[in-house]
Amino acid sequence: MRNYRLCAAYRAPDGLLSTPVYEETITAKDVADAVAQAKATELDMAGLKANAIYLINADGHVAWSLRIAEVADDVA
Repeated sequence: MRNYRLCAAYRAPDGLLSTPVYEETITAKDVADAVAQAKATELDMAGLKANAIYLINADGHVAWSLRIAEVADDVA
Protein backbone atom coordinates (compact mmCIF):
# COMPACT_ATOMS: atom_id res chain seq x y z
CA MET A 1 0.00 0.00 0.00
CA ARG A 2 1.12 3.54 -0.75
CA ASN A 3 0.21 6.88 0.75
CA TYR A 4 -0.96 9.78 -1.40
CA ARG A 5 -1.85 13.28 -0.28
CA LEU A 6 -5.22 14.53 -1.53
CA CYS A 7 -5.18 18.33 -1.70
CA ALA A 8 -7.76 20.97 -2.58
CA ALA A 9 -6.67 24.46 -3.62
CA TYR A 10 -7.67 27.49 -5.64
CA ARG A 11 -6.25 27.42 -9.17
CA ALA A 12 -5.98 30.93 -10.61
CA PRO A 13 -6.69 31.62 -14.29
CA ASP A 14 -2.92 31.73 -14.93
CA GLY A 15 -2.66 28.14 -13.64
CA LEU A 16 -0.94 28.84 -10.33
CA LEU A 17 -2.24 26.92 -7.33
CA SER A 18 -2.74 28.46 -3.91
CA THR A 19 -1.52 26.78 -0.77
CA PRO A 20 -3.81 23.79 -0.17
CA VAL A 21 -6.94 24.69 1.80
CA TYR A 22 -7.60 21.00 2.50
CA GLU A 23 -5.32 17.97 2.80
CA GLU A 24 -6.02 14.32 3.54
CA THR A 25 -3.88 11.18 3.36
CA ILE A 26 -5.20 8.41 1.12
CA THR A 27 -3.74 4.91 1.41
CA ALA A 28 -4.16 2.92 -1.79
CA LYS A 29 -2.69 -0.07 -3.61
CA ASP A 30 -1.80 2.06 -6.66
CA VAL A 31 -2.49 5.42 -8.28
CA ALA A 32 -5.68 4.18 -9.96
CA ASP A 33 -7.08 3.17 -6.57
CA ALA A 34 -6.00 6.51 -5.08
CA VAL A 35 -7.75 8.40 -7.90
CA ALA A 36 -10.93 6.39 -7.33
CA GLN A 37 -10.82 7.23 -3.63
CA ALA A 38 -10.16 10.91 -4.37
CA LYS A 39 -13.13 11.06 -6.74
CA ALA A 40 -15.33 9.47 -4.06
CA THR A 41 -14.31 12.01 -1.41
CA GLU A 42 -17.06 14.54 -0.81
CA LEU A 43 -15.66 18.04 -0.40
CA ASP A 44 -17.50 21.36 -0.17
CA MET A 45 -15.40 23.00 -2.87
CA ALA A 46 -17.36 26.28 -2.78
CA GLY A 47 -17.12 26.39 1.01
CA LEU A 48 -13.38 25.75 0.79
CA LYS A 49 -13.10 28.39 -1.97
CA ALA A 50 -11.25 25.78 -4.01
CA ASN A 51 -11.60 24.76 -7.63
CA ALA A 52 -8.91 22.11 -8.00
CA ILE A 53 -8.09 18.79 -6.39
CA TYR A 54 -4.92 16.79 -6.87
CA LEU A 55 -2.97 13.81 -5.56
CA ILE A 56 0.67 13.98 -4.54
CA ASN A 57 2.61 10.70 -4.52
CA ALA A 58 5.30 9.67 -2.02
CA ASP A 59 7.98 11.27 -4.22
CA GLY A 60 6.22 14.65 -4.02
CA HIS A 61 4.99 14.62 -7.63
CA VAL A 62 1.45 15.34 -8.78
CA ALA A 63 -0.01 11.97 -9.75
CA TRP A 64 -3.46 13.25 -10.77
CA SER A 65 -5.37 16.52 -10.83
CA LEU A 66 -8.81 17.88 -11.65
CA ARG A 67 -9.98 21.48 -11.98
CA ILE A 68 -13.59 22.07 -11.03
CA ALA A 69 -14.95 24.48 -13.64
CA GLU A 70 -18.22 25.07 -11.80
CA VAL A 71 -16.50 27.09 -9.06
CA ALA A 72 -16.12 30.71 -10.15
CA ASP A 73 -12.59 32.02 -10.65
CA ASP A 74 -13.34 35.03 -8.43
CA VAL A 75 -13.65 33.12 -5.15
CA ALA A 76 -10.07 33.73 -4.03
